Amino acid sequence: MFGRFALSLAIFVSALPCLAQALPDRPEKLKYPALSFKVPRAQDFKTTLKNGIPVYVSSDATVSPIVSLTVNWRGGGFMEPNGKEGLAQIYGSQLSQGGSKKMDATKQEDRLEDLAATITSKCDDTDGSITMRCMAKDFNEVYGMLFDSLTQPAFAQDRLDLAKRTSKQAVERRNDSVTTIAPYIMGHLLFGEEHFSAKLPTTASIDSITRDDLVALHSNILHPSNFVVAVSGRFDKKNLLDRLNSTLGSIKPNRMALVPQVPAPDYTRQPGIYVVDKAAPQAMVVFAFPGMRRSDADWHAAAVMNHILGGSFTGRLMKKIRSDEGLTYGIRTNLGEGPYWTGDVVGSAQTNNNTVAYLLRLAIAEMETLKNVPLTEAELQTIKDGLIESFPSQWGKQAAVGTFAQEAILGWPEDWWTDYRDKIQAVTADDVQRMARRLLDMDKIVVLTVGQADTMEAGDHDRPVLLKDTLPLPMKRLPLRDPNTGKPM
Repeated sequence: MFGRFALSLAIFVSALPCLAQALPDRPEKLKYPALSFKVPRAQDFKTTLKNGIPVYVSSDATVSPIVSLTVNWRGGGFMEPNGKEGLAQIYGSQLSQGGSKKMDATKQEDRLEDLAATITSKCDDTDGSITMRCMAKDFNEVYGMLFDSLTQPAFAQDRLDLAKRTSKQAVERRNDSVTTIAPYIMGHLLFGEEHFSAKLPTTASIDSITRDDLVALHSNILHPSNFVVAVSGRFDKKNLLDRLNSTLGSIKPNRMALVPQVPAPDYTRQPGIYVVDKAAPQAMVVFAFPGMRRSDADWHAAAVMNHILGGSFTGRLMKKIRSDEGLTYGIRTNLGEGPYWTGDVVGSAQTNNNTVAYLLRLAIAEMETLKNVPLTEAELQTIKDGLIESFPSQWGKQAAVGTFAQEAILGWPEDWWTDYRDKIQAVTADDVQRMARRLLDMDKIVVLTVGQADTMEAGDHDRPVLLKDTLPLPMKRLPLRDPNTGKPM
């Protein structure tokens, strides 16, 4: 035993000089093999059920024996009748929580717990989904529950009553903090109060929701043309597709089903600085510019511009306002994709009430610098390399099928991402500057501040900046809305 150990040690020690010679004297001299990654193609994962429902499948014998399946659908809050705001969200929860005609909700939950499995569902403004996750050996049983919940939901009255009580409690808490106030006020400023995306559920609208309303919405959605499925995990692909074809694939087109086009907002925004008074230790600052759709030829240049400005933890806004000035824990910007209408460039941060104006002035200065001072090639290449090198991490086989399904629901081209890295690499410093000038137009900015109004407007005596002087735009105070009625208080 000792002899073998001594021989191994001698071999290791004798190899040390060789290892040392192979190591460079500086970390930056380390050499790595070139990254080789090919973006998955949707067609390599896609199949179609006999009634036309597309299914994206990833079967992998090397992963844990678990199966995840999601049925996505088109349809949501934009289909709510007037006076029924909140219906889609409740429908989304009750599809899985309200049981099915074959198994009541309590029995289904108990059985899922026995199997360490889950079935969840949700419905948002424009789409929804029902998802299951279970051990591979239990797939047939759990999938049977999901299929019954999707096609024969019970919408149990006691569960609906509970969901309505929970929704009303959320409505009552709408004005509890600046982080819950800002989204609904900003929705009104960007889209108008009558657009579905900005309409507020009220106590009355939730009270009016009945089981028949859930059934009617479900009837409008339950149609093969509205569904897209994603499945991943360890399973036999043929057996799984046979099961899906005999169930989801057998759903007949429903003449009553109707999912209209998602309506774009018909509202003229009024650029300006809007102030909402709320007693709070910290204020919320949100700003928005009109953006673009992802189908725009300049999208990739805009994505790089946004990443440099505030789309990452290393963005210029984060460095200046968080790291250098210590005014906030975080400030980020997002370039909306705009699947149904032109998206927006939106930024947000929390800060002390008396530093709102100073934070806003610093943010505007960084935007103006981005418009007027060209990037160095070194900075630009670092940003592009980061976007390109992190890109493959988003494309594991199991993540890919979910991405493809969501792309299909939103109506984007199947293989939009195939040339993403090439187009990012092609972005120039001039492109970034051009997109900053196009998108960061201070004549079109909408700024919302929610906090102690007098303090926000007066600013900080150590850094004398009045809120009204941060931009040459009108400033206006807006009232809070009564959480129960949605009316101005």
